[in-house]
Amino acid sequence: MTCFTNFEFSLASASVGALWVVCAFVAVWVARNNNFAGKPAFIVAFSGMLWWFFTVVIDLSSHGLPCKMLWSLAAWPGIVLLPMAWAFFLFDYTMNTNQARKPFRLMLYIIVPTIVSIVATTNGQTHLIYGVDTQLVDTGGKAFVVYDHGPFFYVVAAFLYLFVMSALSVLIYAFFKAKKSVRPFLGVLFIITATPLVANIAYVGWGMALFGLDPTPFMFAVALMAFSWLILNNSMMDTEAQGRNLLFYATQDPVIIMDAGGKFAGANSAAKLLFGTQMPKNGDTVDHLEIIGPRLQEFRETGELNCAEAIRLGGRVFDLRTLPIESPIQTKNNLLGWSVSLMDITERERSAEVLREAVAHAEAANHAKSQFLAMISHELRTPMTSVKGGLDLALHGALGEVSDPLKNVLTIAQRNSLRLLKLIDDVLDLQKIDLKEINLKLQDLNSQEFLQDIIEEYDAYASKENIKLDIISDGKSWPLRADIHRLKQVVGNVISNAVKFSPEGGHVECSTHVVGSNLRFSIKDSGIGIPQGNEDQVFGRFNQVPSSSSKASGGSGLGMNIAKLLIEHMDGSISYESHIGTGTTFYIDIPLSPQGDLGQAT
Repeated sequence: MTCFTNFEFSLASASVGALWVVCAFVAVWVARNNNFAGKPAFIVAFSGMLWWFFTVVIDLSSHGLPCKMLWSLAAWPGIVLLPMAWAFFLFDYTMNTNQARKPFRLMLYIIVPTIVSIVATTNGQTHLIYGVDTQLVDTGGKAFVVYDHGPFFYVVAAFLYLFVMSALSVLIYAFFKAKKSVRPFLGVLFIITATPLVANIAYVGWGMALFGLDPTPFMFAVALMAFSWLILNNSMMDTEAQGRNLLFYATQDPVIIMDAGGKFAGANSAAKLLFGTQMPKNGDTVDHLEIIGPRLQEFRETGELNCAEAIRLGGRVFDLRTLPIESPIQTKNNLLGWSVSLMDITERERSAEVLREAVAHAEAANHAKSQFLAMISHELRTPMTSVKGGLDLALHGALGEVSDPLKNVLTIAQRNSLRLLKLIDDVLDLQKIDLKEINLKLQDLNSQEFLQDIIEEYDAYASKENIKLDIISDGKSWPLRADIHRLKQVVGNVISNAVKFSPEGGHVECSTHVVGSNLRFSIKDSGIGIPQGNEDQVFGRFNQVPSSSSKASGGSGLGMNIAKLLIEHMDGSISYESHIGTGTTFYIDIPLSPQGDLGQAT
């Protein structure tokens, strides 16, 4: 038991002990305050190094060959664990390795140190690690052991060299794949990794020692401390990183960081305030977080974020967004994790809600107005029809002889009654369209017969205005399926306008021809034309194109607007071409009957 109690601490052992304390403090600080790729393997490597260092301190404080050999053999679990874990850390840190390989790695962490511990425990009988020629050398009052390395020592050394060499190869690969801004950091990491390897080779090959001991753990201690410093320094001295940190912590929007495995890696103060006690610890899942947990779980499984609806939390409204955090080293698996942001859209949603309510009220008011106008127009139509009928009877002598002065008055009244009826009909049609109460009664039509009928209806009106109304036809007829009443309303309105805007003695030509899958009605007048840019005036509601013609004035300005809405309701269209001084041609396109065959035209 003297190997566990009889210690004599020297300057060398005290110095190594102080270094052990510093390393332990750094390990705890890194474990609690930093998140980076490969952190678990880094902590395992640090733990192996601390155990190795602990045995070195006791070795330096012990007396006699048996005790020094005992503590040297006790160091072997840490000796094998340190290079393996360091290599795995570099794989994770540079290559972002697959999480599925972690169980195999855990087996190595357990099995290899266990085998080495068994061999070290039986070294007194087998001499596989240290041979029989191991001896204690005393030089100037300082005793140290000169080890006779056994075969197992070299087997384990070769095994560990493979790990370190593979780690160095990965660093070289990563160096050339990384962005230029990251290469200096990787270069320093390469030197940090190569230094313990060089120190061990020097110890094994040429017997170079520190305090009479293997300098490798000291070099690893320096490497681990240097990397810890690089982590701190890279954050503190990088202006860009500081700027990102400022945005991360100063923003009022909650932000959560997840690693590549979907585990919690950090959050800003806004997120902690929002979720409170629900906030997971580092390394835990985020599935239990209110509302967003299930969405993030689905996101990890499918790669798609379901954010069609806004999220309501803590009396606020948020828009959930994720952004990938990519490694600066261009590897196959370039994803380090995700930044999950909850964008506060409360004010925007409130404004949108107010706007939606205003639109709903406006639509309700407009609907009520349309219903009112429709009712009034309908109520006006009946008495106006009676007035018109009475005037017709009076003018035709059914009520007795009418004097010429009275006949003139009755004629004016009859003309205005027709205008009023037309206006009422237009208003009724307009309200039906606005209220979506237009019902089409489709029937089969013959294009030539349809055009002939409508020309006959308007021929008397054209003759009265001294306008010649003609059909320009090649004799072909095309099958249509449409609402004959509404189609006549559209085509008749255009013909009526063409007559109205043509000068006395003018000419209006009507024709049909096929354009694609549509039948086109063309109505060409001989008026003064329509200036460019007046489409809104032509097809607008309560609008008219200015004209110097006295007979073109008047009207409600609803006819062409209703015509456009009706023809579009029948899946057709209306357009025009016009040239100032030569006239205007209106085109009314209506789909051909789906049962019709162009080859059947007659």
